[in-house]
Amino acid sequence: MYTTRPPSLRREIVLWYSAVLLAALIVFAAIAYVILRESLERAEGESLHQTAAAAEQLLLPAWMPRSEVGELRMTLPGTRIETLRRRLRLATGEEVEIFVAGSGGIGRAALRNFLLISLLLIPLTATAAALGGRTIADRLLRPLERLVRATREIGIGRLSQRVEEPDRPAELRELARDFNSMLARLDSAVGALRRFTADASHELRTPLTVIRGTAQVALARPRTAEELRDTLEEVAEETERMLHLVEGLLTLARGEQAGPEAVRERVELLPLLEDACEMGQALAAGKPLAVQLVASATVAVRGSPTALRQAFLNLVSNAVKFTDQGNVTIVVRDEPDCVEVQVADTGRGIKPDELSHVFERFYRGDASRSSNGGFGLGLAIARLIVEQHGGTIDVQSEPGRGSTFRVRLPRAAA
Repeated sequence: MYTTRPPSLRREIVLWYSAVLLAALIVFAAIAYVILRESLERAEGESLHQTAAAAEQLLLPAWMPRSEVGELRMTLPGTRIETLRRRLRLATGEEVEIFVAGSGGIGRAALRNFLLISLLLIPLTATAAALGGRTIADRLLRPLERLVRATREIGIGRLSQRVEEPDRPAELRELARDFNSMLARLDSAVGALRRFTADASHELRTPLTVIRGTAQVALARPRTAEELRDTLEEVAEETERMLHLVEGLLTLARGEQAGPEAVRERVELLPLLEDACEMGQALAAGKPLAVQLVASATVAVRGSPTALRQAFLNLVSNAVKFTDQGNVTIVVRDEPDCVEVQVADTGRGIKPDELSHVFERFYRGDASRSSNGGFGLGLAIARLIVEQHGGTIDVQSEPGRGSTFRVRLPRAAA
C-alpha cells in the first residue's frame, strides 16, 4: 500500500521560516503604508494652510486689521483636488475669501512608489530568506544526517562503534553524547549477557555430560542392583547440582526484573543474621571453626526479608566454605548514616588481582577456590540484592589471613 512520505525537517524549517518572514513583511508594509498615507495627508493639509496664509500676506497689508472667520477643507466632486477656503473679516466689515487648491499628486505618487517597491521587495526578500534558510538548515542538519547514517550502520555486532560528536549545535552534541552513552551501556549489557550465556552453557554442559556418560556406561552391559543404585545416586547428585545452578540463575533473573521499587517492608536485621549464623554453624560442623554473631544494638532497614536473608546466607556460607579453621564473625554496627554488617573470616583469603572479580557471575578464582563445588553465583546474588536495597558491598582480603565482606544499607526511618 502506498504511503505518503512525511515532510522532511529541512523542508518544514524553510517553509515555516519563509512563511513567518513573509507574514511579518506584509504586516510591516501594511502598517508603513497606513502611516505614510496619514503623514502625506497631514502634510498636504499643512501645505494648503501655509499657502493660504502666504496668499493672505500678499493680498492684505499687514497693518490692516482683520479677523479669521473660519476655514473649510474639501475635495472637489469627481476629482482628487483638495481645496481650502479661508474667510477673513476686515475692520471695515467686509469679508474676504481666499481659495487655494492642491492636486495631491506628489503624495499619491509616493504611495504608488511605496506599493510598487513593497510588491517587488517582499517576494524577493522572502525568496532570499528561503534560500538562506535552506542553506542554514543544510548546515545545521548535516551533523544530524551523519548521526542518522552512523546509527543505521550500528548493529548488535557493532555496539563498540561510536557516533561522531559534532562541535555544534550544542543540542546535537548532547544527543550524540547521550547516544554514545546508551551504546556503551548496551555494549556492556550485551557483553555481560554473552558471557553469562556462555558460562551458563558451560556449567550446564558438565553435569549433563556426566549424566549422559553415567547412563551410557550403565546401559553398556547388564548391571546388578547395587551398581544401578550407585549410578542413580550419581545421576541424582549431578541433577541436584543442576537444580542449584538453575535456582541461582532464576534468582538473578527475578532480582533484575524486580528492581529497587519492590523494596518496601521494614526489616529487623538481627533475626536474619541469627538465622545466617545458625546456618553457618551447621555448615561448619566437623571443622575446627567457630561461627559467631556480634551485635550491639537492634537495627532495621527497609526491604525484602527473604532477599536480605539470602544475601547474608550467601556471605556466611561463602566464608565457611573457604575457611578451614579459625573463626567466621558476623559484626553489626549502627553507623550515623547507615547500618553496616561485616562478615569476616580467617580463611584462605583472595588474591589482590581477583578482588575486582569476586562479585562477577560464575567467577571462582584460582583452582583452590574453584574446587569447592560452587558455581560462582552466591556473591553475585548477594551484590544484586544489596544494590537493589540501595546499599553497597565491598571486600577486603589478604591471602592466607582471611577476608572481610562489608555490607552497608540505609537505615529504616523510625
